Amino acid sequence: WIVEASRSGCVHQDAAHLSPVNRPTAQGTMPPPAVGGRGGPSGSGVNPAIQALQHGGLGRSFTGGLNNGSTAQFDSIKEGSGSLLLDEIKGEVKRIVPSLSGDAWKGMAGKVGVLGGCREYTGAPYFTAIAALKVGADLSHVFTTRDAAATIKAYSPELIVHPYFTESTDYKPGELTDEERVNVIELAASEVAGWFTRLDCLVVGPGLGRDPLLLDIARACIVAARGASLPLVLDGDGLFLVAREPELVQGYPSCVLTPNLNEFRRLASTMGVSLHGPHNDRLKKLAEITAQLGGPVVVSKGPVDAIHDGKVAVLCSTSAGLRRCGGQGDILAGAMATFMSWTTSFMQRARATGDSLPDMNPMILACFGGCLVTRTASALAFVSKRRAMLAGDMVEQLGAAVSDLFDASSGSGVQDTRGPQGPSLSRQDI
Repeated sequence: WIVEASRSGCVHQDAAHLSPVNRPTAQGTMPPPAVGGRGGPSGSGVNPAIQALQHGGLGRSFTGGLNNGSTAQFDSIKEGSGSLLLDEIKGEVKRIVPSLSGDAWKGMAGKVGVLGGCREYTGAPYFTAIAALKVGADLSHVFTTRDAAATIKAYSPELIVHPYFTESTDYKPGELTDEERVNVIELAASEVAGWFTRLDCLVVGPGLGRDPLLLDIARACIVAARGASLPLVLDGDGLFLVAREPELVQGYPSCVLTPNLNEFRRLASTMGVSLHGPHNDRLKKLAEITAQLGGPVVVSKGPVDAIHDGKVAVLCSTSAGLRRCGGQGDILAGAMATFMSWTTSFMQRARATGDSLPDMNPMILACFGGCLVTRTASALAFVSKRRAMLAGDMVEQLGAAVSDLFDASSGSGVQDTRGPQGPSLSRQDI
């Protein structure tokens, strides 16, 4: 199934073929009929998000009406066994979001680990770890190098920073023998693995760099995390590792990959998926990659975020800001890690109490929640900062985004504790 979710609704269609809706023809694209008397921003009824994916190919800019306040309105287009509206998807995600309650204790809302950072890159792991907290996790750990640890600690006292790693440049030429190198890798990996029982999700890659020793440490930690059945998010240089050794994650369903365009191309090349030719459909290529990986969920980031687990595709095209400053992918990884932590707890509670389980893969719901919150935070930050918007401005809007999307007093038992702060900025004002 393909579920396209924009600000107002989504399109649900069979992934095996393109329906007459938005099907390429000799005359162009056949627009969908207006449903409920509502069409696209110009009255055509054409869905710009689907057009961007089906006809824009890989790398073309998406310039549809989703960011200009005149978003296309849709009720639903039914095909196959049914339809799914954005509010229904959000309703499923809401079930995952824990209630704000005085009965909770530290750790119940999620414990996230971030493995990354090096001498050159200290911002990326910080943004991932702090984003996890701002979205709602209780604890956030950073496993990093000795050189990077002090800097990351200085960014925020909220983070628990573990200086477990060394880099190749920390050793004199010839000092690190093959035997000693193995010992360094095993010791570092065992230090990180010692925390696995106190983590709900581990993000690997933000700011890791390409130092061979660090990459080998990260590889050992991925193997150990998989052996411990710990959910993983692989981003940045963690994806560089997967592109070289896809077997690290093949067949592991508790894993999410978050490639940007270049990382997607690298991953496709490794998997033998051609990105050339006249039928360069991004969703089709994404489906081929996830099929070969056989387990992980892949989130192909872009103007429209495409989420695929090999069976179901969900497209998140909610409005975001127009700035493309660095650090936004790191923030998304942290947001997803928190939603994955919540998903694990929700599934455990649901099975224990006999509550109904989600109809959709809960990992996809977690990814959709992370994308939705990150895009909304971007839009909120852009309203006030415009061209000056930076990743730090997005971080400060994550709490408002979660509250705006999921903390309504009428939703799924979520208690609204915002009190007298007044209403948050309506997304219709963005």
